Amino acid sequence: MMGQSSIAGTATGAEASPTLSAAAVTYAETVRKISQATLERLGVGSGAVFFPELHRESEALVFSYRAAGEMVNWKAAAFPVKAFTSKKGGKLQFWNVERVIGSETVFITEGEMDAASLVEAGIPVEQVISVPNGARSRTSEDPTELRGYAYVEDALRNGLSRTKRFVCCGDNDGPGGALRADLVRLFGAARFYYVEWPDGCKDANDVLRTFGPAVLHELVTHRALPWPVNGLYRLGDLPELPPLTLWHPGFAEWESKVHLAPRTLSVVTGHPGHGKTTLFMQIWYQICRAYGLTAAIASFETRAKPHHRRTLRQLHAGKLEHAMTDQDTQAADNWINDHFLWLLHPEQRPSLEWFLDMAEVTVSRHGARIIQVDPWNRLEAARDRNETETDYIGRCLRTLHAFAHDLNCHVQVLAHPAKMDASRKGKAPELEDISGSKNWDNMVDQGFVVHRPKFVDENGRNTEAEFFHRKSRFEELGYPCKLKMAFELNTGRYRSADYTIYAGLNRLPINS
Repeated sequence: MMGQSSIAGTATGAEASPTLSAAAVTYAETVRKISQATLERLGVGSGAVFFPELHRESEALVFSYRAAGEMVNWKAAAFPVKAFTSKKGGKLQFWNVERVIGSETVFITEGEMDAASLVEAGIPVEQVISVPNGARSRTSEDPTELRGYAYVEDALRNGLSRTKRFVCCGDNDGPGGALRADLVRLFGAARFYYVEWPDGCKDANDVLRTFGPAVLHELVTHRALPWPVNGLYRLGDLPELPPLTLWHPGFAEWESKVHLAPRTLSVVTGHPGHGKTTLFMQIWYQICRAYGLTAAIASFETRAKPHHRRTLRQLHAGKLEHAMTDQDTQAADNWINDHFLWLLHPEQRPSLEWFLDMAEVTVSRHGARIIQVDPWNRLEAARDRNETETDYIGRCLRTLHAFAHDLNCHVQVLAHPAKMDASRKGKAPELEDISGSKNWDNMVDQGFVVHRPKFVDENGRNTEAEFFHRKSRFEELGYPCKLKMAFELNTGRYRSADYTIYAGLNRLPINS
């Protein structure tokens, strides 16, 4: 039997060579179902130890903590009453950690007796460790704070980081759940597994005593669950997504070449004055008219009155504004009021944050399904310090895409191209020519270009235009093609002509 402890609880006897008393062996085998052989393999001894919470000495099992072959701490578990104490000033570290360094799989328990239960069930001694102080209630209301885990970081630095699989065999209670969540963050979810105990069992020793070693071994070796990771699924776990709701732009000749849809993000570019604002106002008018939708327009260069109003009036009436009757005008205005909203910053200093706030109001209160900002460069930039323009544009486009997806609407950005070099002057821009970032090509679902090759010809004013569908992320939205358009001066609207398909990735046009 180990020697008596001092009143201070430092237990000189606990630091002697471990031996087991007959009473300790009887208790372990009859109450805990742990054999003398298992305790001896783990270096467990026994002795009379002073327990402050009992205000007296008690017979106890004593678990030695060793580092570099030297005892650096010990922990005593009283019996037959339940109480714990440890060496004053002892080093905090995993119990049995020296033996597990180098093991591919390590089982972690909340107490030494549970670790011994795993060994009793057939888990190798070299694969079992226990936290030194059990699971504790969080000392901070902030779950992101991890305190008191320096011993974990020490163990990782000293070789535990090479372990490929950690299996948490903690207690089935609140503190045990908190400990498990902390250990996930410390060890990483990729290598972390956990065990769920049967109903009525709190820990590994409960399972050993209730169901026996074979069941405990099966649970921890074959039924440990991988820690769930949000965002990672097998195909069978993924929900079936509904098909895209497709909106035809209203030009019958386009057939399936171009569609638009909610939950997507598009960009439109073209040289200033080439008609991108007018053409897409017509497209959105035709979609709203056909599907009964509402559009919200944040227009910073083209005024709602008189310019957008004139365009929409003429589209509704099918005639130029000066040829409309009062009845035509009133009918058009009534329809416009029902289907279009405009976002205007009171100080003419709109930002992306303001735009999204206003757009959310239009969706939530007025059921808008189409949100357009025209043009992008009129939104005040809010780049973070040391953030490049490319990174800023990428961040903004991710935000806009998430907005479109979360609020089930289509978000469209009209953006000017950067100044093109002399060799390409007068040619239609690509999406990557948009000022600021190649992300305009990489990160949108659809990309369009409106281009007028010439403004005048031998007959005077030339109204021909080219509409390029440069990019379509989903085949349901169409495919890259060039569509010839003409603006009818007598009706104030575009009409479609023939089209050209892009050949391959190099986007060289060929005649259809």
